[in-house]
Amino acid sequence: MTSPASQGAAASPHDTVLLVGPGWLGQVAAVRLAARGATVATLQRSVPVSTSPDVVALTGDIADAARGPEPLATLVAVVRSALPARIDHLVVCIAPSRARGDDYTVYPQAAAGAAALAKALHIRSVLYVSSTGVYDRQDGSEVTEQSAITPHDARVHALYDAEQRIATVAHYADATVHIVRAAGLYGPARDPVARLADPAFAASDVWCNFSWRDDVISAIAHLLQHDRAPGVRIFNCADGTPLRSAAIASTLTGRAVHTPEERAPVDGATPVRSGRSNQRVNIDALLATGWRPAAPTVYDGLRLLGHQVPHAAAAS
Repeated sequence: MTSPASQGAAASPHDTVLLVGPGWLGQVAAVRLAARGATVATLQRSVPVSTSPDVVALTGDIADAARGPEPLATLVAVVRSALPARIDHLVVCIAPSRARGDDYTVYPQAAAGAAALAKALHIRSVLYVSSTGVYDRQDGSEVTEQSAITPHDARVHALYDAEQRIATVAHYADATVHIVRAAGLYGPARDPVARLADPAFAASDVWCNFSWRDDVISAIAHLLQHDRAPGVRIFNCADGTPLRSAAIASTLTGRAVHTPEERAPVDGATPVRSGRSNQRVNIDALLATGWRPAAPTVYDGLRLLGHQVPHAAAAS
């Protein structure tokens, strides 16, 4: 299936993009944007081992930009060495590094640095990839971009703090800020099938939400072109088909899965703490922009990864 976004919606061909955090998601996003004609540079803390010849790889810690005038000036010089002209878009795809021993504070630190860099370079369009984990619902309820957020732990607090920091760019620099809250990322090199078929996964019987990696990339590209009016806009990004973990496991294994009756209430009466969110992510706002997922269910994504999944499961 080809989404409208993948048929041509992207940063304009001659736009310049600085992408911070070229990891499993960001590196592929950078290459795809470059393939569509944008001038793209990436920024990361470690010296890149390899990169696309179409993408300029820069080394620097985005968090330094918020640590004072001198670190900011140094980072600006690094960026300007590769992108001396106007930078149209700043895209931030930060995730904690296990190798570096990062904790959740990397989110607000990186967001503060990105905001400072955007202001220093007069970048008028910023897109920040966040997580639907920021809602942290445990009662099976539906969440939209208007749902209240009440941080209860360090991770949720860090995610929400990061969003608040990146939003300051819109107020300070009259810029466009898109916050993309992605759900359950999976895709090439991150195949979740073993975990999804595990009885322990099924036992909690929570609502699960997924994002095929290439669909998040197409959403990024789509939003860079879709709306450049100043202000902050938040979009949930998922496949749009929440599924119960027991149903997923049953489909993948071909066996009925029996779960405790008290798990995963959908009426909100008794929240269940399972170590992960239990919520149904609504993506109507992103769909309204014209974007469509290429993998509208996790079953479609698993088939793209080469797994034999019954097509009837897509309707469950």
